[in-house]
Amino acid sequence: MKEKSLKLSKAELDDLLFSALYAVYRFERQKINSFGLDYTSILALQILRRSNPQRMKELVDALGLPFSSATRLFGKLEESGYVKRVYAQDDKRGVHVYLTDSGDEIVQKIEDDTYRIINETSKLFDAQELNSFILTAKNMAKILDVEHALQSEKQIIKKEV
Repeated sequence: MKEKSLKLSKAELDDLLFSALYAVYRFERQKINSFGLDYTSILALQILRRSNPQRMKELVDALGLPFSSATRLFGKLEESGYVKRVYAQDDKRGVHVYLTDSGDEIVQKIEDDTYRIINETSKLFDAQELNSFILTAKNMAKILDVEHALQSEKQIIKKEV
């Protein structure tokens, strides 16, 4: 079997990845500026929207944050009315984090905004380019070799409490 290669030099790949990551960074900065939440807060709310509630420990693992940072993060989100923290009845050290109606509403607005932008800009591309984008997005974890980490995080996100 013939070995596949990128047909890009290291410098070309570096520039390509920089360009892609910088575009995502700028896109996320727009979300931060529009909705008044930092990137980690948005991600935490999106995780909760997909699997609500979650144990604090599982959220800490999924976000890759130190526990103290996550405690501050969820304290701020609770003060904003986006989440509610409740001690587990079976284990007083365990904390469940629930997405509130306000939290669900802000995530819906953020995701609606993302959909609107991408739906509009997709009109600039032909079907093959759009399919390439979709395929790349679906395989991004594998391309960046973070698939194994994402698989364990997906298990955390999907796990029922």
